Amino acid sequence: MSTLGACFRAERVKWRKSWLLVTAVLAPLCQAGFLWILFWFSENRIRRFIPGSQFWLELNFVTWNVLLLPILAALLCELSWGQEREARAWNLSLIQPVPRHIHYLVKVLSHLSLVLLAQALLAGLLLLGGWLLRHQPGLLMGPLPWGLFLKFTGYSVLASAAVVAFQTWLSLRAPGFWTGLAGALGGTWLAVRLVGESQAVHLLPWGLAAHATLAFERWRVLPWAQAALSLLAAGLLVALGCWDFTRRPAPRD
Repeated sequence: MSTLGACFRAERVKWRKSWLLVTAVLAPLCQAGFLWILFWFSENRIRRFIPGSQFWLELNFVTWNVLLLPILAALLCELSWGQEREARAWNLSLIQPVPRHIHYLVKVLSHLSLVLLAQALLAGLLLLGGWLLRHQPGLLMGPLPWGLFLKFTGYSVLASAAVVAFQTWLSLRAPGFWTGLAGALGGTWLAVRLVGESQAVHLLPWGLAAHATLAFERWRVLPWAQAALSLLAAGLLVALGCWDFTRRPAPRD
């Protein structure tokens, strides 16, 4: 664990030398800012979905899990692996007296930490945005449903694990922004289509996140029981990535 911690501290230094941290901050800012403007100037439409504060949380929750989360994970993973490829850092890293799988685990931990940072920032923006929107009486916002806020935040954290694990492996095996985005958006589209139609959706990395669409159907319950299966899938994807990474050819001079 000390080796993993030391490597992770070294990995965090790279955040400031690339667009990783900027990307993680901009994603929630762009989503919350855009939807806040949409709410503020759409008084007549928003009043159809009273209470407005609940709809504010629902819309942000669905948008994040179905759109922003997979895109953010794809961008972060590609930026991170691309940083290593451009600097040819593996020639130095892979000859260090550190097990090879540690390097991969550090990457997964780095990507997941950045996504969780983005989700924490989004949570803060939702609270701030909801408070500001209450100053627009015509929106009929009402009090913030704290239980729902905590439920949505916790669910998003659980859903992000498998998405990040898959994108980390995909960006290693098939580098390229378009490849990562195609995998993220294509997988999410398929998962959303399978929600309520097939149990196979739970086998997909985006399955738990895709169920966020149920938030719009307020009488339905999010599949919390499937969170364990999603975390298991994330663990298997990380194990696959570690095994795949240890098979990399020896570094050349």
